[in-house]
Amino acid sequence: MKHLFAATSLAAMLSACAPEAPPAVSVAVTDNDTANYNPVSVNTVPSDPPTARIAYGSASARQYGELRIPAGKGPFPLAVLYHGGCWAGMGGTQNLAALAGFLAKNGIATWSPSYRELGSDGGWPDTFADWAQGLAYVKTLARGYPLDLDRITLVGHSAGVTPAVWLASGDKGDAIVAGDLPQVRGVVALDGPLALGPFVGVDAAICGEPVIAPLVGGTPAELPGRYAMLDPVTNPPLARRMLVVDGALPDPDPATLAALRGQGIAVEVIRVDQQQHFNLLVPGTADFAAIGPALLDIAKAR
Repeated sequence: MKHLFAATSLAAMLSACAPEAPPAVSVAVTDNDTANYNPVSVNTVPSDPPTARIAYGSASARQYGELRIPAGKGPFPLAVLYHGGCWAGMGGTQNLAALAGFLAKNGIATWSPSYRELGSDGGWPDTFADWAQGLAYVKTLARGYPLDLDRITLVGHSAGVTPAVWLASGDKGDAIVAGDLPQVRGVVALDGPLALGPFVGVDAAICGEPVIAPLVGGTPAELPGRYAMLDPVTNPPLARRMLVVDGALPDPDPATLAALRGQGIAVEVIRVDQQQHFNLLVPGTADFAAIGPALLDIAKAR
């Protein structure tokens, strides 16, 4: 496992929180070297407001998403962005607003669904149902907005990597998945666990308390099939490409990366500052400059 210092530092930050294509935008470094974003300050980064804030369900006030449509006629490739927050409400869609705005300025539409989490009627199966329902709703959005549903990339940050990887897979287990989900071309994992089973135990150090077993409904020993469903080795993503960004959380398992490549997925790994978890969400930081070109390339789904 990677440095416990990074994990415990992140835990301290998280515990302080509660929620026609235009010319390409530069991904150069503009912040000074002391920039160090956390779950609060990342929400203050200037960003364009969403084109629309739309409810995708009626079971909870958390069932809404933020849609951003680029300038021009389209149809535009779509990035579906899942926020993190330890699966327990420590993050929110505003964490991703600057990233979403950057993508929209570069000709990529974005849809950022909120969802029920632990502490807001979440856990199994409601959190998983919201993840799926938020993705399924893009078919409804495409009726009124110029979205290219043949070019969808799922992007997750931190805990949001779980839905990004799982929703791209073929097996949804006994989760409540309403309607057919669109096919996904690419998956982006921004400093989050690719599989949940190995993260049990580590989660308490990072999030301040155990969260994965409450989220899934039990431990890996109690629910091996459910954890297998949430492991990309045993339930591989049906995607052509994956971008894995390695930051402050534990390093991605080399065996998992090798297995994904063995399944025919083109996997690119970019290692950024190992003490930073939020800088990679902020255009202008060195971490974002390191991942920006690859992020645009996979999200345009050429």
